[in-house]
Amino acid sequence: MLAFLLLFSGFTLVRVFASSGESVPAQAQEIVVSVDSGDSIWSIANNNKKEGMDTRKAVHAIEKRNGLTDSRLEVGQQLILPSSILPDNALE
Repeated sequence: MLAFLLLFSGFTLVRVFASSGESVPAQAQEIVVSVDSGDSIWSIANNNKKEGMDTRKAVHAIEKRNGLTDSRLEVGQQLILPSSILPDNALE
């Protein structure tokens, strides 16, 4: 019985930690971009942020929205750009 409880609690912990990294799907006012060769979070943020917005703030918002812990990206990776960094005409 003790072995069963340990096994069950282990599966529960694995499930909790595995699901915590899942991102929420993009909402209507957000944009999804695909990472191309040579892209960085900085370049994506700088090319898609509101005029006059500090690029560092845009980078932080993208990292937070996508649950990123470092700045490494892979070609083909999908990033959700939060509405808080997008120019007003971004969705037109």
